[in-house]
Amino acid sequence: MLLKEVKRYWNKLETENLDMCASFTLFRLLKNNNFKFKNTNVLDVGFGEGQNLVEFKKRGANIHGIELRKEKIKKIIKLSKIKKNNFYHCDLNISFPKLNKKFNLIFSLDTFNYLTRSKQLDFFKNCHNHLKKNGFFLIHYPQMQLIKKKDKDIFDYEISDKNYAKSYFFEKENPIIFLKNKDIIEIINKNKKRYKLISSIFDTNTVSKKNSSKLTINRFLLFKKN
Repeated sequence: MLLKEVKRYWNKLETENLDMCASFTLFRLLKNNNFKFKNTNVLDVGFGEGQNLVEFKKRGANIHGIELRKEKIKKIIKLSKIKKNNFYHCDLNISFPKLNKKFNLIFSLDTFNYLTRSKQLDFFKNCHNHLKKNGFFLIHYPQMQLIKKKDKDIFDYEISDKNYAKSYFFEKENPIIFLKNKDIIEIINKNKKRYKLISSIFDTNTVSKKNSSKLTINRFLLFKKN
């Protein structure tokens, strides 16, 4: 059921054209953990608009990507001027693509949370198989959403129960999975022989057009290959 819902949802967004910028948190986290950008092989799984891959290319990395939507692959080829063989059209809820390279970094933002439970486990395994020695593996997912309670000062910045309440506000047709901490811990524990967790951080973003009434808490988990 989830497999069909995910494919249907993203197919509807095949031709959307979002004005996106690279993730500041992603690049800060990598730099803080001494990742070397120049001449490294980087794989972005579920690259969307391709904004992060473009930034990696600017920093001297060799970029590759996996994406469910064919139009996004066409877009990144045009933006990056990189040969199409570096990009793979794939539905990760069906299979992982055959890759003929090893990577210094494999990362995935807002994609892991659209995979079935069994494919989440497969994803950790497949990425490990395609990482170089001491390679980095990063996943990002929305951990929680909060909405500001009514009649609060518009300049309040304290994120607490006093000001905010839990409320999932993505559109109903979005089949996103909000991963529970216990599920993530279980996945990490099952992969202890493959990876060492070296950093767990979060950032926040507002999605309201008018003000900061809606917040999404995003979790970043950075691993290193054992």
